[in-house]
Amino acid sequence: MWRAAFLVLAASLSVSLARPRLPPLSSEMVNYINKVNTTWKAGHNFHNVDYSYVKKLCGTLLKGPKLPVMVQYAGDVKLPKNFDSREQWPNCPTIKEIRDQGSCGSCWAFGAAEAISDRVCVHTNGKVSVEISSQDLLTCCESCGMGCNGGYPSAAWEFWTSEGLVSGGLYDSHVGCRPYTIPPCEHHVNGSRPPCTGEGGDTPDKKPYTHSQHM
Repeated sequence: MWRAAFLVLAASLSVSLARPRLPPLSSEMVNYINKVNTTWKAGHNFHNVDYSYVKKLCGTLLKGPKLPVMVQYAGDVKLPKNFDSREQWPNCPTIKEIRDQGSCGSCWAFGAAEAISDRVCVHTNGKVSVEISSQDLLTCCESCGMGCNGGYPSAAWEFWTSEGLVSGGLYDSHVGCRPYTIPPCEHHVNGSRPPCTGEGGDTPDKKPYTHSQHM
């Protein structure tokens, strides 16, 4: 038994040691990923930029508070070969929606607000379809982090369960109580909009609600 455990440990170490340590934005890294034959193809999205610049775009801060782990055993459920949540819940338009955070490191707020919107709709079988405001979460949750300069997704969920969030659509949409106020930009591609700055930016100030829808 000890011998088998040693062999497994040695095998895992050999695999980890065999993996090359390549610069994240290098051509060598792109080529290595593509040779591994994953389910996706790597490419260059950033040119002549420092790695610290890319890290700012992520917006999610590490080593933050963690939500309790909930493990449920599915039993003998047979998983389908293909699954598309847009087809599974066609009456939930937020599942199809792609929001633009603009030049703001607010992906932590966007990810939480979008997932909350989807779950509310799915839970009610499409009877309640609402766009939860990324702006409300971004500006009001002081315990979530640093606004446009990064935050903790787990803290965002805790804020929603304890304080609630208002509705709010995309930039200039006039949808809901608190729509997003940061304009969209071109994320490292050519287009009609101004290019994103890549910086965290200033977090918008809190403003009064325009309606009373609160969830």
